[in-house]
Amino acid sequence: IKSINLRGEKESNDAAAAEAFKDNLTQVIAKYFKDPTKFYNVDETDLCCNNLPSRSYVSATILLRGGFKQPKTRLSLLLRGNMAGEKLKPVVIGKAKKPRAFGNRAISSLPVYYEAQANAW
Repeated sequence: IKSINLRGEKESNDAAAAEAFKDNLTQVIAKYFKDPTKFYNVDETDLCCNNLPSRSYVSATILLRGGFKQPKTRLSLLLRGNMAGEKLKPVVIGKAKKPRAFGNRAISSLPVYYEAQANAW
């Protein structure tokens, strides 16, 4: 017996429509965006730190106890790049003005732009 998790929508996609869309998108980009250095894609995501697993396997003889409150330590990341393949420095938004993990390093010397947000989360 094997336990599987049925999730996602992989089996319900339309591969032919996706290919047609990719071809059409390539033509539109070629027509309207002549300079690929001026066409940017930006995306934001969260990086959750210090999270504990939500499930565990235990012996049946162990007394079941309630769970613990999950820590909510997280960073927001803004990732950017253009059609020419240039990747700009990521923007990181955190809670601390000078995080301990940075040590004595100057924030300006990091490979990211770091921004502290007051009253974050």
